[in-house]
Amino acid sequence: MIVSFIVIFNINNDPYGKSFVDQVRIADSNSTLIKLSNDELVAVGKAICESSSDWIDEKNSLDVIQNVVSGSEIVIFIDDRIIPILRFQSTYELCPEYVDRLEGLFIEK
Repeated sequence: MIVSFIVIFNINNDPYGKSFVDQVRIADSNSTLIKLSNDELVAVGKAICESSSDWIDEKNSLDVIQNVVSGSEIVIFIDDRIIPILRFQSTYELCPEYVDRLEGLFIEK
């Protein structure tokens, strides 16, 4: 019975990043990231949340994320609404261990 539970649990598990990709694809109404495969999008998302150690404040985090995405040969502008969505989704879906960094951007000092 335990083995059956483990097998069923593993079969029903979504692959790493699936929820992230699904949410970002829905939010990408301008099709900014359409050129990226799902695996490339997950890699960009992972790079975004790993760059969170460089986020000084909310504005700076947008600049850092723009640079990360631009490194994937995607033309993205600082006012593209996908940037804050990527910041949120990548942190919560791919690197939940960095949620405190994201939350720190919005705490008034």
